[in-house]
Amino acid sequence: MNLLNKVIVFSFLFVQFHNGYSQSSKQTFKSQLALGEIIDKQLSEISGITYATQSSYFWVHNDSGDGARIYLIDKECKLLCDYELEAIDVKDCEDMARVIISGKPYLILADIGDNRAIRTHIKLYIFPEPIYKSGDNAMLIAKKEIRTVTLRYSDGPRDAEALFIDPKDRQLYVISKRDFQSTVYKAVIFNDLKKNNALLSPIIKLPFTFVTSADISTSGDEILIKNLTEIFYWKRNRNESVEHTLSKKPTSIPYQVEPQGEAITFGGNEEGFYTISERPFGLKSYLYFFEKR
Repeated sequence: MNLLNKVIVFSFLFVQFHNGYSQSSKQTFKSQLALGEIIDKQLSEISGITYATQSSYFWVHNDSGDGARIYLIDKECKLLCDYELEAIDVKDCEDMARVIISGKPYLILADIGDNRAIRTHIKLYIFPEPIYKSGDNAMLIAKKEIRTVTLRYSDGPRDAEALFIDPKDRQLYVISKRDFQSTVYKAVIFNDLKKNNALLSPIIKLPFTFVTSADISTSGDEILIKNLTEIFYWKRNRNESVEHTLSKKPTSIPYQVEPQGEAITFGGNEEGFYTISERPFGLKSYLYFFEKR
């Protein structure tokens, strides 16, 4: 079955499966606005995005068709610089996230893709967020700056394309993709910075499937989870756990489906959120902005 047919089939299943699950939109966000188009050939399979500390920039990466590399783009989707992780081999990077360690921003490149669910271990690469300087082109992130964390699922291998770190307690959450009900897993990796392996334990099943990306706001008070055809939004109450928040019905955000949308991020100032997609069959990919009302 080719990709187009798969999308049609899954779209039908999503509509049937999600009917009555999410609340009607409360218009928390404005309609999506295209800010720029991806035209650089190096960025043909964007699978992850997170905002950059430097205003108006974004970090993105490709999936299994690329190596251990991240790219910095601006809001018009102009490629500013690419950064290679030194001496790192990856299999299938599917998302990225950020975390604050000792007051400094770090990025996480997540090598968590596993279409056939056969990988006994998956890996995260954690490194200080690079600082872009005008004129930078192709840069190297030194091996000594990269922390590699190996993860294992407690209930066997899973394919996953989504993760986020709760800024309130720095707990890691990974969401499976191909289970009939996507499952949220939790692991502790930031309490002991010398411990480089951890177990992912399931905490809750979601009543939908094929999750391709997720993010949590900088305050930790909002959560987004995206699959191929829908975006779900949760408002988190004070002192509420992530698990409890995700057990409630989300708001469905009005969304014009992208060709193969696999990336989502909140803005650094919580001004709204952004999505971006791959470019299957040469279809166009845009950076979309959903401004908060």
